[in-house]
Amino acid sequence: MTYFILLIILVALLSAIIRVAGGDDPHANMTEEEFEAEAKRVSMTGVAMTELQKHIDPQHKVEYLAQRDKHAEADSSESGDKPPDPPAEP
Repeated sequence: MTYFILLIILVALLSAIIRVAGGDDPHANMTEEEFEAEAKRVSMTGVAMTELQKHIDPQHKVEYLAQRDKHAEADSSESGDKPPDPPAEP
């Protein structure tokens, strides 16, 4: 009987989470100007998460990945030197 009650509570909790997550999209009824203004606005939550990530991971993986991509791009670029022409056969 206890398992049955726990199962009912679990199903109710999961259905509530799905209902909340699948709610109306707040950006669906915005105009393009309102959406751009919302996107440009600085979120305190975003700033807090960024700072928290910097304290948790002091090696700054994001900066490392950006530098790695920049180096990979530089390595793949042409140096400008042409390979020597093969010798002509007589």
